[in-house]
This record gives sequence, C-alpha cells and structure tokens, in this order.
Amino acid sequence: MGRWVIVDEELFATKLHRMRASLPDEIRKAMEIQRESERYLRAAREEAQRIVEEAKKEAEKVLERTRQEVERLIDENLIVRQAERKAQEILTEARKEAEIKRLETDEYISSVLNRLERFARRILEVVEEARKEMKEGT
Repeated sequence: MGRWVIVDEELFATKLHRMRASLPDEIRKAMEIQRESERYLRAAREEAQRIVEEAKKEAEKVLERTRQEVERLIDENLIVRQAERKAQEILTEARKEAEIKRLETDEYISSVLNRLERFARRILEVVEEARKEMKEGT
C-alpha cells in the first residue's frame, strides 16, 4: 500500500524551479570554495617548503660553523702537540749540549790541572836542585 500525498502543483513547480535555479549557484559556490581551499593548501605547501628550505640552509650554516670550530680545535690541538714536541726536542738537545759542555769543561779542567801539576813538579824540582846546590856549596 503506497502512501499518497496531495501537493499543490503550482507551489511544487515554483519550489522545483527555485531549486533548479539555485543549484548552479550552489555548484559555483562549492567550486569557488574548492578553488579557495586549493589556493590555501598550495600556499600552505609553499610556506612549508620555504620553511623546510630555510631550516636546511640554517642547518647547513650550523654544520659549517661546527665543522670550522672542530677544524680550529683540531688545528689548535695539533699546534699544541707540535709545540710540546718541539719543546721536548729543544729540551733534549739542551740537555745533550749541557752534558757535552760539562764533559768538555771537565776535560779542560783536567788538562789545566795536569799542566799545573807538571809545572808544580818542575818548580819543586828546581827548588830541590837549588837546595841541593846550596848544601853542596856550603
């Protein structure tokens, strides 16, 4: 059993006509909303891309500064190690030279003492000869 409804034909036609007339407006508004949504989405994507690019550039700058700082510290450390090594070489060389000078000085002093000893013996011999001659002469 179907249900029947009585409708005013003229009212129905008017409403149907209005619906048909307003349908293109609704479609146009929907399309406009869709285009606007796409513009916002495109703008948001472009902004996101720009932010990502800026972040990448900033990260690259930070990495470069960090790399330079690491290189500076490595160079500084290398310079310090080289300076320490050079200082150690200089100290070792100075100790060697000091030991050589000490040995040379000891040899020189020994040589001078030997000559002085020989000279003192000669003087002693001359003194003894002079005494001997004095005893013999008296």
